[in-house]
Amino acid sequence: MSDTHNPGEEISDDAYAILMRHQFDLESLGDKMQTMENTTASMKNKWRRGDEAIRDFTGQGLEHDLVATTIKA
Repeated sequence: MSDTHNPGEEISDDAYAILMRHQFDLESLGDKMQTMENTTASMKNKWRRGDEAIRDFTGQGLEHDLVATTIKA
């Protein structure tokens, strides 16, 4: 295995092509990971808003039932 830390050392065209392909693959993976992170954040926000809406709905329904029960009694 050659010393890859020697900046003056030449690499073959094949090795360079492989390195460029791997660099492109890594950049593509980075883009995909960023897209997944954005999607996850968006879904978490939607779920949080949905949970808040359910809590608001059930909370208001509970208050309404308590008021109606208190007035009837």
